[in-house]
Amino acid sequence: MSETTILIAFVAVTSVAVVLQTLILAGMFISTRKMGQRMEMIANKVEYDVLPLVATVRSMLDESGPKIHAVITNLAETSNLVRSQAGQIDVAMTEIVGIARTQAGNAGVLAERTMHRVDHAAETLEHTVTSPMRHASALMEGVMAGFGEFIAGRKARRTKAVPTDEMFI
Repeated sequence: MSETTILIAFVAVTSVAVVLQTLILAGMFISTRKMGQRMEMIANKVEYDVLPLVATVRSMLDESGPKIHAVITNLAETSNLVRSQAGQIDVAMTEIVGIARTQAGNAGVLAERTMHRVDHAAETLEHTVTSPMRHASALMEGVMAGFGEFIAGRKARRTKAVPTDEMFI
């Protein structure tokens, strides 16, 4: 192989490499151009749609910021007030429960004492009523027995005057 052939082969390989580089660069150019167009569309969309929205949100936040701060401050104060009132309610409920327990105990003692007095009154009433009734009943039985004997004695005297046994003979 001669030097010319080798030189021609290197020139041919170099020209093929240059052509390949040119094609690769052309492909990169076309894809970069398409990407640029897409980026431009996105930038336009951001500029026309998103930026006004961001500006509106920002102005709303600027206007609402003090109001939101006031609401948060009021919520914190309300939370502190509710916590304080809950503590006072707890103390009051504890007192009420203690009083209710004491009153329940007193009511139990009162009920027990009342039942004892009712039992005592019932016993006294029973003794007061039944004792005289027994005496009256015994007296009535005595009187009735006396009348019975008196009447039986009169019948016996009358029967002795007329013998009944001799009449049947």
